[in-house]
Amino acid sequence: MSAAMLQSMLTERLGEGAVQIRTSGFGPVDLPPIDDAVDAMRRRGLDVSAHRSSATTASLVDGADVILTAERDHVVKIAALSPEAFRRAMTLPEFLSYAADASIDPDAATGDAGGDAVRRWIEQLTASRSAGEYLRDRIPEVADPTGSTPKAFEAAVVAIEQQCREAAMHLSARALTAADRPPAATPSSLPATGGSVSMILLIAGVMVTMVMVIMRSAPAE
Repeated sequence: MSAAMLQSMLTERLGEGAVQIRTSGFGPVDLPPIDDAVDAMRRRGLDVSAHRSSATTASLVDGADVILTAERDHVVKIAALSPEAFRRAMTLPEFLSYAADASIDPDAATGDAGGDAVRRWIEQLTASRSAGEYLRDRIPEVADPTGSTPKAFEAAVVAIEQQCREAAMHLSARALTAADRPPAATPSSLPATGGSVSMILLIAGVMVTMVMVIMRSAPAE
């Protein structure tokens, strides 16, 4: 669900074709979303019925500038796949808390372009975090409404929707800032369209296990 909502929100902010999404996760592969998730997204004008789960790989994690998860355990698993990725991995609520921190300068990485600017910004957000403390501290997580009553499920989706809206605001602002700089290297599988930003968001359960968002700015007019 979060993949569909986030894509819709980012597309609204950045324009049609500016966002591409790939998904992956840690659970079984080739599974469809649950009926409650399909219905919840349909009520929002989004169709996730064709989604199928796929596996997370080290190369996928290494290629991401941002990794957002539902649970701390997902951050730990990503760090096990790629220790370097720990600096770029956070739960979604954790990211929102860091991004809203007024003491963090959002323009600290102005010397970078495209995805490098976003990666540097994300690494700045988690610069003071250690692996040991992360395992001990209480980390905010996304509540998974799977198995709850229809009313409780919808209430949880509304909360996730608001978190996605806030994440889209922060990520699109950073992407637009990066787009004002010279083009970054674009993966060979994607057409060159200016500065590129790739972000992986790992969301568990009905939220669609993992989302990889490749954000590419439109060519300059």
